[in-house]
Amino acid sequence: MKQLVTIFMVLISLSAFSQINNEHLKVGEKAPVITGTDQFGNTINSETILKDQKILLLFYRGNWCPFCRKHLKELQDNLEALKAKGYYVLVVSPEKMEKTKETSEMVHATFSILHDADSKIMNDYKVAFQVNEMNVPAYLDATKAKIAEYNDAGNDNLPVPATYIIGKDGKIAFVHYDPDYKKRFDIKEVIAM
Repeated sequence: MKQLVTIFMVLISLSAFSQINNEHLKVGEKAPVITGTDQFGNTINSETILKDQKILLLFYRGNWCPFCRKHLKELQDNLEALKAKGYYVLVVSPEKMEKTKETSEMVHATFSILHDADSKIMNDYKVAFQVNEMNVPAYLDATKAKIAEYNDAGNDNLPVPATYIIGKDGKIAFVHYDPDYKKRFDIKEVIAM
């Protein structure tokens, strides 16, 4: 019986952190509340933002990822057009706070970047996965080295670089979710919506 309980607990912990192939949030679902402090020291609360604006929510792995840097630069380059469409741009990463500041400076970001210290936001949006042999079969050692440098100690989670649009009604209006970190949603398509 004791072994059965141990096996059950291991399976639960794996399912909680190894979500790369699990179901993500869908269009029409209630968006989990997002709170935190961005790289500029601003207090972020998605419920407050949604009173006046829609939210364009992006998850990125870290500024060590060239695909993430390119995507964030495109986001900044199109920020005024996104704002004109009524979007508040919110970006979430497991990077340490000082690394989110570096990322912000690197891409000249004026949008909010939240440090997701305990992976709460990533888990709430079902984009978090644990970096292990099953989820990162290629470049495992290099990826582990990067997250050891960029994430808080003990946090070996990364997000699928997903994009969500949250409507003013607090529901998810759009999802782009692809476990292939090279495939990102085209920001200009959001502007065209």
